[in-house]
Amino acid sequence: MTTRAPLGLPRITRRRTVAFGICVIASIALVLAMPHGFLDLRVYRLGGATLLHHPSELYDVHLPGIGLPFTYPPFAAVMVAPFSIVPTPVAAAIWSMLSLTCLFVIWRHAVRLTPWLLLGVTAASALLEPVRQTLGFGQINLILCAVILADLLGKNHKTRGLWTGLAAGIKLTPLIFIALLVVTRQWKAALYASAGFAGTVVLGFVISPSATTHYWVSLVNDTKHIGGIGYASNQSWNGVLTRLAGNADGGGLVWLVLVLATAVAALAFARMLWLRDRQLAAVSICGLAGLFCSPISWSHHWVWIIPFGVVLLSALPSKARIPVGVGWYGLFVLGPIWWPPNTGDREFDWTFGQQLLGNAYLIAALIAVAGLGVHFARSATVGEERREEAMSS
Repeated sequence: MTTRAPLGLPRITRRRTVAFGICVIASIALVLAMPHGFLDLRVYRLGGATLLHHPSELYDVHLPGIGLPFTYPPFAAVMVAPFSIVPTPVAAAIWSMLSLTCLFVIWRHAVRLTPWLLLGVTAASALLEPVRQTLGFGQINLILCAVILADLLGKNHKTRGLWTGLAAGIKLTPLIFIALLVVTRQWKAALYASAGFAGTVVLGFVISPSATTHYWVSLVNDTKHIGGIGYASNQSWNGVLTRLAGNADGGGLVWLVLVLATAVAALAFARMLWLRDRQLAAVSICGLAGLFCSPISWSHHWVWIIPFGVVLLSALPSKARIPVGVGWYGLFVLGPIWWPPNTGDREFDWTFGQQLLGNAYLIAALIAVAGLGVHFARSATVGEERREEAMSS
């Protein structure tokens, strides 16, 4: 029989402990079995080590045997420098534990569940392709997502917004969350976020003026040094347009127009949601908008589908939640973007059906966001009609 904990929650029984321990171990084993070998973490370590010993060469070094460069702002190298000091297995173990902890934090801010259920959901969500890719590559996406959710949804800390600004200093896409703070007139948080981001830029100039100048003048707009825009993993507007056009030049003017339209629409929608006390929905919409608008949004960047999925399901009737939930999260477990031929510019020869599969993340997100918009628009209309009826009666 399950007893009650002092806080009123059921104690985690021995059977539950064993079951979820197995789930967590299985999740870690799944990640370790992935063929990516913590590739991005190795690049982070390279950047951190270079910053410590030869800071001016931060963007000149390449990972031996593969040739990948460090592509993040200088502040990112500062943050990962401690991981370059310890042996690779130790760094990989600590990074994985930190990422899994952040995955738990993401779910904790997205849905209300007992701790043992949160642990189970966290373990199960390691099967999501963006999550398992993030863990396999040793990417930073789960960490940034958790930091931003904790910062923006936590209203009790005095420096709210600061951590979002620091996150933007590590990876530029979180800048959209500073725009969210501005359009919702959260001036104090916006000031902290802006100051945090500006501080990361200044710190970069203090540590390595030449490397920082090179990044902000030359590299920040150069997407070619990051990877192939048309590669199947790039689930952004730019990636989709590049594959549709069948060449590697990117989306061009059409992409810029789509980015502007997406940013304006997303921020307007997010503002409406925030003012209706739907903060998780507002932040999740901005997270997806950042993925749409970024020149390159690799599939492992798409961890924002976790909180957005919760928002989507909460807007549905109870009978529809299970099938839609299976469909939404199931899509990201299966990862159909990898089914058509890819690499070596084979994406440029996709058929119409292969385009649908290969761009499935962005297409599914667009449909879901549009459906959510229709839902809230109807809710607003119904609310207005009821208020008018109440006033006239």
